[in-house]
Amino acid sequence: MALDVTGNWVAGDELRIIEALSLPFGSYTLDCVSNCCNQLEDMSAQAVLNVRELLTEYEAAKAAQTTQDLGDAEGKTLVKADVLEWEVDKGQASGPQKEMMRTKGEIAQYFAFCSCLGGYMGGYNGGTPLIRS
Repeated sequence: MALDVTGNWVAGDELRIIEALSLPFGSYTLDCVSNCCNQLEDMSAQAVLNVRELLTEYEAAKAAQTTQDLGDAEGKTLVKADVLEWEVDKGQASGPQKEMMRTKGEIAQYFAFCSCLGGYMGGYNGGTPLIRS
């Protein structure tokens, strides 16, 4: 099923959702996400606008994380020794990583009704994976 772009969805939003939720790409997943997007539009046009805003926030956080990774100073503390050196902070997520996790969780909540994604999103919404026979 193709994404219905006559409402609030824009072409390519289904791919943005797949990327944001870290879903494996394939024809089944693409059809499933497109179908779920169309169902969400039928349930609530405002929910679609909210998801699109969350996708934009996710992409901004991902870009910020990339910038920090390239700067190679995030997650490190400058310590005094014979010379100044960077010391890695252990176990702390950066601001952009926290924002990405938050937006992933919120997007997953909007698609909690989507049974075909249950096996992939079980970690986000506490659901049980469905087994298809």
